[in-house]
Amino acid sequence: MSIFPLAANLAAARDPNAPRARTEDEATTLAGGPVFLAVEELPDRFETPAEAEIAVPELYGTGLYELIWRDGWRVSMRYWRPAPPAPVARTGEAAVKKPLGHARTPEEARALLQTPAELAREVLPKLYADHKQLMKRWGAMVRSGLGEIVEREGRFALAVHFWRPMHAPGIAAPLAPVERIELAERVAAPLRGAEPQADLDIGLFEDQAPENPNVVLVTEEGDGRFRGSE
Repeated sequence: MSIFPLAANLAAARDPNAPRARTEDEATTLAGGPVFLAVEELPDRFETPAEAEIAVPELYGTGLYELIWRDGWRVSMRYWRPAPPAPVARTGEAAVKKPLGHARTPEEARALLQTPAELAREVLPKLYADHKQLMKRWGAMVRSGLGEIVEREGRFALAVHFWRPMHAPGIAAPLAPVERIELAERVAAPLRGAEPQADLDIGLFEDQAPENPNVVLVTEEGDGRFRGSE
C-alpha cells in the first residue's frame, strides 16, 4: 500500500519532510479533520518518459506519481489534502440541506453540538443516471473532498462526510443549542394544517350568513341548513 504525503497544496506535498499516511483514517488523525486524496498535475511537460523520470526520481514504484499523455508527457501526483470545514448535522441529508454549522476539528464540531462528535460518511438515497447528472447537482461538494461518487444498483449516488453526535448506542444525543431554539419556536408557533383550508361546500342557490359563516342560507331555492347538521 502506498504512503501519501499530507499537505495543503502540491508544492508542500513534494517536500520530503511532509508527513505521510497510508490510509484516510491515518491522514484524518494527522490533519485533525476530514481529508481527501487529491490528484494534481505537475506544471512541467516532458518530451519523453525518460525526461520525466529524471525530473521525478520517484515516478515509478511508489504509487505517488503517474505518467500521462496530454499534449506531451505529464506527471500527476496523489496526496492527502485537508478538506474544507465539514458540515455538522445528525444525518447526511441534514448535512447537505440544513447543517448546524461547519467544523474542521472534533473540538469545533463539539462546540456546535454540545456533545462529542465523530466524522461520519453517509450515502444519500437519491440516485443519478451518470456522473454528469450527479456533478451538476453536487459538483462543488465532490471537488471540495467532502463528497464522493459511489455506485448503487447500476446508478450513482453521493456519499457525504460530516460531523455527527457521538453517543452510546440506544441513547439519543442531546439537542444542540440551535436545535433547541428551533424546537421552541415550533412549539410556540400556531398550529397550521398541512394543506390550505378548503372552501365551504356552498350550492348555486345558497350563501353564507354574514353573522355566522358556519350557517348556509337559501337564496332562491334549496333547504337552508347549519354546517355539520347532515
